[in-house]
Amino acid sequence: NFAGVGGADDSRNDIVIRGNSPGGVLWKMEGIAILNPNHFNIPGTTGSPVTILNNKFLSNSDFFTGAFPAEFGNTISGVFDLYQRNGNNEKYEFSAQLGFLGTEAMAEGPFFPKDSIRKNHGASFLAIYRYSTLQLFDLLNIDIGTNSIPRYQDGFFRLNFQLKKNASVALWGMGGLSDVAILISNQKKAEADLYAQSDRDQYFKSNMGVSGITYSKTFSSATFMKATLAVQGNSVTAHHDLVYRHVLNDGNYVLDSLLPILDYTFKESRISAAWHINHKFNSQWVITAGFTADALVYNYIDSTRILDTTSGFYNDYETRWMSRGTTYLLQPSFQFKYKPTDRLTLNFGAHAQYLELSNSISSFEPRIGIQYDAGHNQLIAFGTGLHSQQQNLYLYFYRLQDSMNHPLPPHNLKMDFTKSFHLAGSYSKLFAGHFYLKAEVYYQYLFNVPVQKDQSSFSLINTGVGFSRFFPDTLVNKGKGYNYGAEITLERYFFRQYFFMITGTLFNSRYKGSDDVWRNSDFNARYILNILGTKEFTIAKRNTLGIGGKITWEGGHWYGHVDTLQSSIQKEVIYDDATRNSLQFSPYFRADLKINFKINAKKVAHETGLDVVNVFDTQNILSLTYIPNDDDLSRSVIQTNYQLGRLPIFYYRIDF
Repeated sequence: NFAGVGGADDSRNDIVIRGNSPGGVLWKMEGIAILNPNHFNIPGTTGSPVTILNNKFLSNSDFFTGAFPAEFGNTISGVFDLYQRNGNNEKYEFSAQLGFLGTEAMAEGPFFPKDSIRKNHGASFLAIYRYSTLQLFDLLNIDIGTNSIPRYQDGFFRLNFQLKKNASVALWGMGGLSDVAILISNQKKAEADLYAQSDRDQYFKSNMGVSGITYSKTFSSATFMKATLAVQGNSVTAHHDLVYRHVLNDGNYVLDSLLPILDYTFKESRISAAWHINHKFNSQWVITAGFTADALVYNYIDSTRILDTTSGFYNDYETRWMSRGTTYLLQPSFQFKYKPTDRLTLNFGAHAQYLELSNSISSFEPRIGIQYDAGHNQLIAFGTGLHSQQQNLYLYFYRLQDSMNHPLPPHNLKMDFTKSFHLAGSYSKLFAGHFYLKAEVYYQYLFNVPVQKDQSSFSLINTGVGFSRFFPDTLVNKGKGYNYGAEITLERYFFRQYFFMITGTLFNSRYKGSDDVWRNSDFNARYILNILGTKEFTIAKRNTLGIGGKITWEGGHWYGHVDTLQSSIQKEVIYDDATRNSLQFSPYFRADLKINFKINAKKVAHETGLDVVNVFDTQNILSLTYIPNDDDLSRSVIQTNYQLGRLPIFYYRIDF
């Protein structure tokens, strides 16, 4: 709900910042970059339908929308810097939740009981497990955008130990398993599905896990150090069967046969180390220095049948990916904080990074931040910096075919970093004790963006979203883009049992491909309005009733004219390249409602809640989709794909 952040897509939780690709968002946890923290994740993306993250284990975390400090690198869009909380080190606490989205249990407390022979020394544990199926929606005939039932489970743990001499060490881990079978062979009639392709059954599985150890030490009141070592992995597996069927006299489909058409397994692992130290020389000077090092291990295998675009028939298999190996990414940084006066603060530093795979180096990325306290709770801030980001790892290894359909060596191994220059200025004011107002303007220039060598409208700026991988032709770093806009935030902190936040954004996001034509980027919604608020009522002294809501209004998705001939041959929507992003869907509007009632007894608390997503059942367009018209030849095969309708989500939670 922050200003400048969009995501008008009910099928995914992608974070679109100021018109940038969601693939440009850096997720960090305890100082190290983590892989996609979501179930059902697709290679090259940072979002999905369901997150593995759980707010029950997160501590205060930072979110940056641009011109971020020198310690953050390998991103051009934004940063979500996540921190974990420790478990309660004084008493045991438990929580259990049951709802439409699944079953969840949490436990935390001191690692050693107080009456044990061994003293506790502040040691604590925290553990969470969630298992979910959406079968209840199916039983109640509630539309969730698909007839397939996704299954997933995830968990988290953290063990924290206080050491001698102002030090602590934490062992932690997070992971999730998910799978789904999307079967159109079971359909009796052609129908739209947010997650399906119209011509195939899809079996999909993704696993993600990360585990690490974090060591923190305070050397003195002026010096603090933190280091993290972590191992993580992510695997995505898919199998597709092409569906052949015919239509009966009553218009219903009958399955004829299934033809295996696609298999792929993408695996990525990382061994990551992060270290930083903070030292205060005096009341005016503070330095922060650090580095991160990642060993990136990859194993990509993919084969698919070749479609003859003239006949529409599938031939033998071709290999598109077959690569395995290791590379590394190094990122040192330093930053100074200088306060020449009580009101003026200057931050200046630099970041650098090197990717061994493509021999890409960004040796000096300056970052500057200025903050001036104008008095009366007013702040004026300015930030600028140069940022760069490697391409999604699997894109480097795609293979073209020779005239005999034999795979050639990977042809994009020399792709360089995408780069971005950020400039932002803001004014903020705290008034009446609990109201906060902030206005910000920004400009971002993107360059060195990979585009196709042959003339086309394609740019990597527009990737990083959806449920399809990208199959790149030869790419060169000659693309450009820019984003600029103005944002405003009015927030009332929670006080006297209610809060609200209103954010508004006006912006423009454009790019240029190898055809040298400036176009709207895929994420150029142009305006975003979010209104969020909740009011609590006290009932019978201890109990509370909460009523809240959220309204989102955002410009619609961009698209172009459909190439009907190629769409009918390839059985998916193919757009005319020259008219890309010249048309826009109607604006996205959604209103959500939440009601929850909490009973606070002496040693236990019960909470019952109901979230109603899209309470007005607004029909928002997501995209165009190809749906065969074998059952009705008068119907166009190009149909509108709508997002979620009204969706109630019920839960019950007990804390003790």
